[in-house]
Order: sequence, then C-alpha cells, then structure tokens
Amino acid sequence: MPFFRKKKVIKFIPCIDSDEATETVSSIVCDFVNQKKQVILGFSAGATVKKLYEQIALKSKKNKISFENVVSFNTDEYIAINKRYQKYSKTNFMNNFLFSKIDIKLENTYFPTLNNYKTYDEQINKMGGLDLLILSVGPNGYIGFNEPNTKFNSITHIGKLENNTRTHLMIFFDEKINVPTEIITMGIKTILSAKKIILLANGHAKAAAISKLFGGKYTSTWPVTALMYHKDVTIYADIDACRLIQT
Repeated sequence: MPFFRKKKVIKFIPCIDSDEATETVSSIVCDFVNQKKQVILGFSAGATVKKLYEQIALKSKKNKISFENVVSFNTDEYIAINKRYQKYSKTNFMNNFLFSKIDIKLENTYFPTLNNYKTYDEQINKMGGLDLLILSVGPNGYIGFNEPNTKFNSITHIGKLENNTRTHLMIFFDEKINVPTEIITMGIKTILSAKKIILLANGHAKAAAISKLFGGKYTSTWPVTALMYHKDVTIYADIDACRLIQT
C-alpha cells in the first residue's frame, strides 16, 4: 500500500520538442540553485538528460551561477560495467556532461555503490533531503532504475535490469552481452521523499509510460505511476511522448 495518504495533482507541461523542454528546465534548475545558499540536488543520467545538463552548464557560465554550495546525489549506477564501456558509467556521464563544466565540488557529488547503498538514504536524510530531483523515465516506466514490480516502499537497493531494458541500452554498449545485468538504484520511496521532482520525457518510446500517469491509479507494473502520490511533480514531455495520452 502507498505510504502517502492520497493521490496528488501532477503538473504536466507539453512541449513542442526536447529543445523546448530542456531550455525551460535548465532555467528552472539554475534559478533554483541561484536563489538558495545551499541546495541538495538529485540527478539521473542518460540520453534524455544529456542536453539538459549541457544547457545548465552553459547557463551557469553565462549567468555566473555558482554550484559551489550544491550537494548532489545520483539516482543509480551500474554494477560490474565492462572496462571498455566505463565512459557510460553514470559517474563518468555526470562528470563529462555536467560536473566538469560547473564549479561543483566533486567531493559533494554522491553515487550509490556496493559500499554505500545500504546507508545511501540515511546519508541523503542527514543532508536535509533532496530539494529537487531530476528524473527521466524508461520505456517500461522505470524511474531511477526501479523496474516493473519494484516494491512501492523500496529504498536504495540492488536491482536486476529487465531483458527489454538491456535491449534498450544496447545503443550505448554495442551488443547486449556488454550491457550490465545489475544496477544500484534509489528506491521508489527514496524518490518520493524528494521535496520537488521534475521528470523529462521525449520520444515515441516513452509515450506508453507517460500515458499511464493519466490512467488514474498506481500500478506496480508501471513504476512511474508512483509519482501520483508526490505533492510536487512537474512533467515536461515532447509531442512524441504525449501521443498516447487520452483526454
């Protein structure tokens, strides 16, 4: 059973394309950081957010927005990634596309690992909790890397990647045999504990997942529907990701 009392209203912002979504969200993030003395941010990593992070870095430089007092926690990281594909680890992704281009202190950037995942939620809470969490969604509705039928009250844990997810990830790893089979991810409860959530979705592959948010009920087979129980979620989706929404 959901640990939140009732479903909330999700703010939904349809966008012409991913460029419009990226431009809008990058400004929101930079303004959010600029207005606070210290911020705890949550980040996901992947193709959907790559352009977003590049825009955040550009705006930070142009507008002299400092990330020096930002602490970040990433949602997930692969286990036992092939050395040949280390550049696609979530850690390297964040360093390459965002952290190396802003003035965030690397000692203030955290990723779940085999050594810390059991205390990852505790560490987030000690910092005061996530002020803002940036998410994307998978074709099968995963958030973080909570695959279908992940428990609603899950915290940071080791999960297995579904066959279809591993097929989807082949765009980075050339062959399926190279795609990791396990991941460490924030749980659904961890994600819903963030004070504010922004989710980006673009492309036809995300349309089914986005449409489920308009189905009116939570289902464990589509983890993204857990966001119905968060009090402050905004979704930015392009036309292709909106194509299956029935109004």
